[in-house]
Amino acid sequence: MTTLVYRLPVGVECSSYNGKVFVSGPRGTVNFDSVSSLYRKGNMVIFLPYLTPYYSSIFTQAVLGVVLGYTIELELRGIGYRVYEDKGKLFFSLGFSHLIVLDIPDEISIEIDKKTFSLMSPNYGLLQNFASAIRSYRLPDSYKGAGVLYAKELIICKEGKKT
Repeated sequence: MTTLVYRLPVGVECSSYNGKVFVSGPRGTVNFDSVSSLYRKGNMVIFLPYLTPYYSSIFTQAVLGVVLGYTIELELRGIGYRVYEDKGKLFFSLGFSHLIVLDIPDEISIEIDKKTFSLMSPNYGLLQNFASAIRSYRLPDSYKGAGVLYAKELIICKEGKKT
């Protein structure tokens, strides 16, 4: 049986404490729960007991996130749909009678254009959850294609009523 050894890139630090694994690098810090203990020698890391495939993929996502970072771009498509940021909160106007207000997590940074905005974070799981929470407020309409879409997402619209 071979042991699974992970090699850390330059500038990435990894440690474990009380069942949590901390990975830090130039883009930030990511932590996740793990039952394995971390043993490190130089830039080589070994987890004992071995990581399951699920936790192994989370660890590699964390390493890539703190080195390169992850970005998700969302697009607002529809008449009167707007987004703006103020004091750590996102305000959405999505065709409802009220504004939708979301708190921005500390690990996520946002760049806003007119109808598109980018979410950036080293933590891929948190980024996906936040993007899907935003998207759930106005899913793309199957007749007009309006709503909150991922960038370059193709919506195939249904045909309207025939008269």
